[in-house]
Amino acid sequence: MSLKNSPKMSQREKFELINSEVRSFYEYCKEAGISDEEMSIICRPLTNAVRKAYIKKWTRIFLVLVMVFAIGYTVSQTDTFQWHASAVARSVLIKLLPIWDWTPLYYNKCLIEKSQPQNLDNNIVSPTDCIACEAVKSIVRVSDTSYNEVFNHHLLRGAPVIVTDAYYDWSPSPKLNLTNLINNDDRLRDSVPCRILTNIRIGRQPMDLEEIASRITNTEIPSWFVHFQNCDIRAVKSFRILAPRPYFLSPHIPPSHFNWLVLSKNYDTHRYKYLELDVGLIIMSQLKGKNFIQLRPRSPCEDDCYTLNFELLEGETLVLGNSLWEFEYLPGKGDNLAMITETDWIES
Repeated sequence: MSLKNSPKMSQREKFELINSEVRSFYEYCKEAGISDEEMSIICRPLTNAVRKAYIKKWTRIFLVLVMVFAIGYTVSQTDTFQWHASAVARSVLIKLLPIWDWTPLYYNKCLIEKSQPQNLDNNIVSPTDCIACEAVKSIVRVSDTSYNEVFNHHLLRGAPVIVTDAYYDWSPSPKLNLTNLINNDDRLRDSVPCRILTNIRIGRQPMDLEEIASRITNTEIPSWFVHFQNCDIRAVKSFRILAPRPYFLSPHIPPSHFNWLVLSKNYDTHRYKYLELDVGLIIMSQLKGKNFIQLRPRSPCEDDCYTLNFELLEGETLVLGNSLWEFEYLPGKGDNLAMITETDWIES
């Protein structure tokens, strides 16, 4: 039986047939008195062909693997890939919250306990850095400004600055409704904030934004406050509509990776609310009402630098490189809404 006459044979049957014919040929050569050396010479074209095919096969596999690795490595080094990979990772972690509460690990400074743990926050600022803020006694308000003035004249010497017309060609709607914004956006409804603090009793944890908005609007409490951080990239992108990119930012400044919403209504208190912000570029846009801001020098600069206290009024934007400052706010009277963005930025 030949292979041509057996088109319906399986691969295994074809191999068995070839193996049987090779064995028959070998036995015939042995009976004819052909030695092993002569057999090697006779079969050399076949063995060479098999060896070349084997080498060619594995060479092709090796080249494909090298190409895939090279392309994968090149793509993984791009900002776009790293941004989307980070976004996917955050989304996956947020989806896992109902199953596994990983937030204690998120807030820990180290995943593995050390025998002599170090306070990483104290390593952010060295005593020699305090000279940058020792002469900053108040905050400056500027308008019709530029990247050079905001960053080179203020931030690079440790001084925060308020831009009064950061959105001179845009103004928030006077009928801004957070509930409608969340309910009309599929990306926001099921998003779960990373951190939240409020005086309103909250039920199950974690709460998604739809439930947070519902509690704010449906409560009969005469005074309340709430602030929460969005680390879900979908929510981060959706809330950017509240405060578009300020005109003075240079194109090389990347988009914000996290943002916060700070809301309050008739919340009269003397206790400042602390926000644990990533070290980098912080932009706080006061969209409605006002907040009182307190910037305290980080350790070990408490005795060298002044604590800054000021009001951030509606329409104003605070720009801050917070490597030297701890951020706290106090809600103003009436209805107040502000958004804070966190962006990677190296002060150099």
